[in-house]
Amino acid sequence: MDKGDRRRAAWALYEWAQQPYWALIATFIFTPYFAAGFIGDAARGQSLLGYAGAVAGLMIAVFSPLVGASVDARRNPRAWLIGLAVPFVLASAALWQAVPGDASRILPVLACLVVASVSAELSGSVMNALLPLVAKPGEVGRLSGSAWALAYVGALVTLFIVLLCFSLPDVPMLGLSKALHEPDRIVGPLVAVWFLIFSWPLMITAPRPPATTTEKKPLVELWATLRSLPGKPWMLRFLVGRMLIGDGISSFIAFGGVLAAGMFGWTTTQLGFYAIALSITAGIGTFIGGRIDQKLGSKATVLIATGVVLFGAFGVGMVGRDSLFFVLRVAPPVAGGALFSSLPERVFLGFSLFVGLTFGPAQASLRAWMAQLAPAGESGRWFGLYALSGKATAFMAPLVIAVGTRWVGDQRVAVAVSALFMITGAVVLARVPRQGPEASPI
Repeated sequence: MDKGDRRRAAWALYEWAQQPYWALIATFIFTPYFAAGFIGDAARGQSLLGYAGAVAGLMIAVFSPLVGASVDARRNPRAWLIGLAVPFVLASAALWQAVPGDASRILPVLACLVVASVSAELSGSVMNALLPLVAKPGEVGRLSGSAWALAYVGALVTLFIVLLCFSLPDVPMLGLSKALHEPDRIVGPLVAVWFLIFSWPLMITAPRPPATTTEKKPLVELWATLRSLPGKPWMLRFLVGRMLIGDGISSFIAFGGVLAAGMFGWTTTQLGFYAIALSITAGIGTFIGGRIDQKLGSKATVLIATGVVLFGAFGVGMVGRDSLFFVLRVAPPVAGGALFSSLPERVFLGFSLFVGLTFGPAQASLRAWMAQLAPAGESGRWFGLYALSGKATAFMAPLVIAVGTRWVGDQRVAVAVSALFMITGAVVLARVPRQGPEASPI
């Protein structure tokens, strides 16, 4: 294996190292537990998570462009990857302290969720900036999709660990107490340890961006990039479209598990199987999507995948605890019944699989599309703006969901808000070219 192959493997392995955070903490296990178990009121818990997401989104919007500009100007991706790993690991591990019924820990736990989210997003921005530097010519989309597919395998492995070792056994490993929800809380330390084990190869092998002809400070680089946006309308449209479509997908993913836990009363075991089903379809879809990206291009892949995500999201939004499509009354889930035994649960799961099949390709191809649009030698600052565009309205989507849920009292508000963002984003992205005129041939 030559140096280039080792760097590509390390880059993909970093995605594997990070994905359990998104699966176990941000989506399927911890946040549903936070809402339904730790807080004890699913609607109030979802509202609190929305406010925490808004805070994290604002912080990411402020810091991600500065981090990207620093990577370009100082050529220091390794320093950022190592520096961001520290708060991420500490905040993730500290989620163990979310003991149910202890109201004094609500704010500290929310703070840990914010720190972990910000650290994960910023380190992901650094990683994304390395994509055009490590990918083979003409294979940016394929590497992006393959790494994302590998990440879902990592998520599956950790989900099985949680289920088989902690959730399903009558006596969990390590003597964990189900009464104290320790099988839910253990995902924080598990994510921290997993990340430490698998993230270090990229930290020591990450290539340095090419040197620029003039030495500039990160703030100067950032300001120059922002000033150039009016002269690059294709980049402005892409960033706005990515902002909207990414927020819609992320919001749906983040609140899907919370919705299921609140509407059906799903336990960690049911949420774990739900997560496994979505992760399997997501891994398959993303692997195939990388190949489709190479044949049809990133733009076509993004728009097709978004259409399928919207179909699944609309279907999920039509499911109620005891109704389908708002008019058909059906029997609700029975407490203690078989896994996914009720019709609403099965319909919810079926439509969710459409989302799982294509939200990975949409996100992976958005990243590859950005790499093909960014001017040569400026990937760090543009991926910083890419992260900003993913969070500039990310505080708005959770905020609208939080306020809407509290006002309407129906958790399905999250689905409606997510769909609106996705539709608007797809309309904007349809007017963006496949490759920027100033991009290097990759």
